[in-house]
Amino acid sequence: MATYTGTNAYTGTGSGTLGGTTGSAGLVQQAYDRLLEFALRAQPLIRDVADKKPVQQSIPGSTVSLQIYKDLDKVTDTLNETPDLDAVALGTPDIINITLNEYGNAAITTRRLQLFSLADVDPAVANIIAWNMADSIDDVAQTELLNGTNVIRQGARTATSSIVDADVFNAAAARKAVAKLRSNKAIYRKGSMYWAGIHPEVSHDLRKETGAGAWRTPHEYQTNDQIWSGEIGSFEGAYYVESPRLYNAVDGGDNATFTNTGGSAGTSGTKTITLTAATTSGTPKVGDKVSGTNVGTGAKLTAISTDGKTLTVDTNNSGAVSGTITFTPVTKVYRTFFAGQQALAQAVAEEPHVVIGPITDKLQRFRPIGWYGVLGFKLYRQAALYRVESSSSITV
Repeated sequence: MATYTGTNAYTGTGSGTLGGTTGSAGLVQQAYDRLLEFALRAQPLIRDVADKKPVQQSIPGSTVSLQIYKDLDKVTDTLNETPDLDAVALGTPDIINITLNEYGNAAITTRRLQLFSLADVDPAVANIIAWNMADSIDDVAQTELLNGTNVIRQGARTATSSIVDADVFNAAAARKAVAKLRSNKAIYRKGSMYWAGIHPEVSHDLRKETGAGAWRTPHEYQTNDQIWSGEIGSFEGAYYVESPRLYNAVDGGDNATFTNTGGSAGTSGTKTITLTAATTSGTPKVGDKVSGTNVGTGAKLTAISTDGKTLTVDTNNSGAVSGTITFTPVTKVYRTFFAGQQALAQAVAEEPHVVIGPITDKLQRFRPIGWYGVLGFKLYRQAALYRVESSSSITV
């Protein structure tokens, strides 16, 4: 019996728009799921650290001042029986000023989009705007946390720019941060534990560490449930919240260099370098330093084309780039936060919220929606906050 191997006579693919038509007279069409999913998201968590708020604010204002009393100096000398002692004045309170700022974003849909779209647009836009609000405000709070002055750097490094790939987070760093908070008399946030925010790629190094005093051994002997689920739980006086939101940047130390001999055609005044061939001696990454003839001083990679031949840098070239291009990988540095109560303060004049804008065009076709809030964050007790800077073995 003969087997037909040619194009399907009645349901073969034809040409057309939006996926094309198939079959004679276009009776068979490409189908689409009308339920669109949202992008992957990490739950906001940093704003929860801001547990200090004004309690008896006097008046509205663009700046809210919080104050902290100073204790009197200790008195350890004995009193004599008859002379009266001299009174001392109370110290001037410390003042923490929180500057309030407006924050917001907006999007717009049209009547035409609503009528033509295969999915219901309005609920999706509302969801995206609400997420953008929470996502943005959380980053504003984290930016203030990064201003903390108490820093522990792995490898006993004296600067962020000195941290190298080997300086991964470990149990000793966790113990040191908690010990420092306790020494500073920071108040616990939950029971007898401090809050710790940790990136998953940093948590990986803590949880894989073995030996005496490490995270893994006591958890294995107690129960395997946390290991199977990947839950980090509490350790050495802190309870850990794991999130990819925790700040990291390619701003550490330099590592071993590698080169590419196919550099060419970087036009003067631009931030693009074109290679005749992709490098074979290593794999460039965004954040790597780049140097070579006419490459801007201190240039770093900001983008790499799919074929690896077009490089975008953050500094203008001084002329046509040619000859050997040298890449210097830079360590990605992660920030892990340890906090007690009142480490971060917030003042709110208007809580961020979704705003449905007015339809003002003559034909009522444009439908604005956005979010708006007026608030500010400020470190309240430096003594209640420590930041550990480290690399991760996952990025090595």
